[in-house]
This record gives sequence, C-alpha cells and structure tokens, in this order.
Amino acid sequence: MENFSPKTYFDSPERVSTEEIEQLRKRSVNLSCIQQILETFPHIALLLNEHRQIVAFNSKARDYFFGSNGTGVLGKRLGEALNCIHSKEMEAGCGTSVFCRECGAGQSIKRTNQTNENTVSECRITAQNADVEVSLDFRVYTSKIFIDGHSFTLFAVEDIQSEKRKLVLERVFFHDVLNTATAIKGIAEVLPQLKNSDEFDEFVNMLQYSSDQLIDEILVQRDLTYAENGLLKTNVSETGVNEILSRVEALYKNHELSKQKVFEVIYLKENIKIKTDSSLLIRSLSNLVKNALEAISANQTVRLYSELNENQIEFIVWNEGIIPESVQLQIFQRSFSTKANFGRGIGTYSVKLFVEKYLGGKVSFISNQQDQTKFIISIPLSNPL
Repeated sequence: MENFSPKTYFDSPERVSTEEIEQLRKRSVNLSCIQQILETFPHIALLLNEHRQIVAFNSKARDYFFGSNGTGVLGKRLGEALNCIHSKEMEAGCGTSVFCRECGAGQSIKRTNQTNENTVSECRITAQNADVEVSLDFRVYTSKIFIDGHSFTLFAVEDIQSEKRKLVLERVFFHDVLNTATAIKGIAEVLPQLKNSDEFDEFVNMLQYSSDQLIDEILVQRDLTYAENGLLKTNVSETGVNEILSRVEALYKNHELSKQKVFEVIYLKENIKIKTDSSLLIRSLSNLVKNALEAISANQTVRLYSELNENQIEFIVWNEGIIPESVQLQIFQRSFSTKANFGRGIGTYSVKLFVEKYLGGKVSFISNQQDQTKFIISIPLSNPL
C-alpha cells in the first residue's frame, strides 16, 4: 500500500499502487468474467477496490469518461478520472477534501463499503475540461461484490443532465413565467374599472413593470441555454460602476422581496468606468441581490456596494446571516438549490457561468461569523473582453 498523508476530511486516504491494481484487474477479470458483467449494465459501470480505485470499467465508461484509451485511469478514483475540481485539493486525492462530504458518489461508495448495502443517490460534479468548468449530474448505484476473497464495489453511473435541465425548465421557467403572466392578466382585467380612478396610472406602471419582468425571465433562460452551449454573444461597452449599481437598485428598491427589509446601495465617490457587458453584469448582480433578500428575515439588511481592489473592481452583495457549511460546499453547482422546490438550482451557477466565462471576471463568496455573507463579483479594469 502506498504511503499517503493520512489527513482527510471525509473518506480513507489509503490506496494501493498501480502494479497492485493491475494484478487485481487481471485476477478479477479472469476468475469471474467481470468484464462481461460490466458490459451488461445499461449505463456506465466501474469496478472499484476497497480504496475506491478503478480496477475495471465497461465500454460505456471508456467512451464517456476516458476516450478511446482508458488504461490511464486504472488506479484512479472517480473524481480524479473526471478531473473534478476538488480531486487535487488534498494529497490523498478524491474523497478526502472537505467538499467530498457533500458528494453523492462519495457518500454512496462509503456507505456501501461500510455496510455492504446497495445504494442509489444523485451526484453533482464540477469537472475541469481544458480551461472550462463543466457541471455534471449523475444518478449513481453502488453494490458490494466479493471476488476471490477481495472486496469490490460495483459502481454504475447514469447521466441525468438532460433530466435536470428539463426539471429546471419546468420548475423555474414555467413557474416564474406563469406567475408573471397571471399578474399581467389580473392587472389588465382591473384596468378598465379604474379608467377614471386615481389608481389608474399606478396600475399602468405595474403593468409595464410586470411586462418587463416577463420579458427578462424569458431572456434569462434563453441566455443561460446559449451560455452553456457556448453560443452567447456579449455586447461590450464602457459604463460607469455607479450606473450599474443604480440599475440594480431600481430593480429591487420597491420589489416585493424588499418589503419589511433594508436594501442599501452605497455608491462610489468617484465613478469608475469599466468595459463590460452591462446587461449580463446587472443580471448577475440582480440574481445575487434576490438570493440575499430571500435569505434574510424582516428588518435585516442587504447591502450592495463596490470597491476598487488593485487592478479590478469588486461588486459586493452583503447580507446578514451565515450560510450553513453543507450549503457552502455546493453553492455553485448547477442543480443544487436551497429552495424547497426541487429542481430550482440555477441562481449562483448562472452567475458564475456568465461572469467567469463571458465577462472575464471571478465570483467568490465569504460566509462566517465575522463577515456574515458576502458574494463578490470581480471585474478586471483592463478587461480582456
């Protein structure tokens, strides 16, 4: 067994050498026709040793994960083979970082190893593909198998990205659009009765606002689809930081979510000009402000402000309260959501996608007792866009 650092935040760090993996592979394949068994699975299937290392895999796994030559993944763990962004954070690799605690695949494998139980769970992995982060959604199945006195885990993977996208479309897009369309219909029905009333102008403004919101909700979903497919086109121009802050303030100053809550916007004393796609940046900041307003209680505060930090401008959305650690570890994953309605997790994911892939910036967050919760969008002053 190789001598790895014993430090781990989740599963065991030990592993065996590549030579031992090769011996295990030959022995398991020869004694039990395991390769034929793996090929009968309708989805991706792997055989893992007791240290979660890949010993054998079927052709579907080779085609999906590894390309035509998959021999290089023998001895690796799932996250390492997929190039999960957290798989190199610890010396002992996949399964040992703090983020691995919330990994559905890691949880299933550990449970099966410890209890011999069959498990089914969902798994979200953010993988690095060249210079681009890719969000993967899986349903994973694990079961224990014993071969020639050795313990293995049969690990099957079903790609459910299309299923998740469909859920997002149905639960977010249809839900929000229907709500807004219903509001428009209600206002339109009331307007004729208010034609000579003092409230007529107020309801006309409400109708205009709701119509704008409906269009924006449709555009958000369209742009998210384009962005994921690499088809989103940016419209870069020079704009002032204070103008960006002002437009976000206008969106939420009198918003339903702001009622009985404090929404503060702090402007720069000297307005700084940046080159960016202001629509995408405003949309991203609005999403963070909306999340913050939803997270706080009555009389608590959300604060939007900006700071110059060396060669970049930082847009900061601050709110009272601390995000639970389990949520922090999954915050930018595509299908993860803290909302009760299943399938609504696109908020912070879309912000990260728009800002980092299309605006040349970075998104980060801090959430602790001292700072409370801050989400930060950093845009370089000399923007590569």
